[in-house]
Parts: sequence; C-alpha cells; structure tokens
Amino acid sequence: MDVVNIDPINWFSNREINSNPKHFVIAQAVLSEEARMWVMDKLKGRFTILPVTATGGDGWDNMYTMRSLVSFEDPSEAVLYELTWS
Repeated sequence: MDVVNIDPINWFSNREINSNPKHFVIAQAVLSEEARMWVMDKLKGRFTILPVTATGGDGWDNMYTMRSLVSFEDPSEAVLYELTWS
C-alpha cells in the first residue's frame, strides 16, 4: 500500500489566487503542467497563473499563441522557479 503525504499548507490554504497584486513578481519561464505541479510541491508561498498571448516574431510558431506565466508573492520563489524552469 502506497503512503500518500498530504501537505497541510496545500490542503488548508488557498495558495493559488485569481488576481495579480502589484507586489507579485512575474517569472518569464513559460508554465507547463509539470512546472505547475513543481510549484505546488516544492514552494510554499502564494502565486497566480497569468494567461499571456504571444504575437508573431518572438520565436513562437503561430501568429498568436496562448501561454501561461506564473507570478509569485515571494521574490525568492520567483528566482528559484526561473533557475529551475528556464
């Protein structure tokens, strides 16, 4: 039988918020589902996911491409995310 470890911070708090306050730091590395799970498992602070439309000419294949960025309340978590996922 596998033991499941439940993180109380994730269970009892709402770390992912819907707004992007001015003091949050936006990371420039594109958010994938694997990166989102890493944020939930490895980091402890609040964050928000920002949908961004990229236009042609910036290295993306399509004229308009949807991607997501993540914004962190704790600047050190933004730096750690950038170092891991850039």
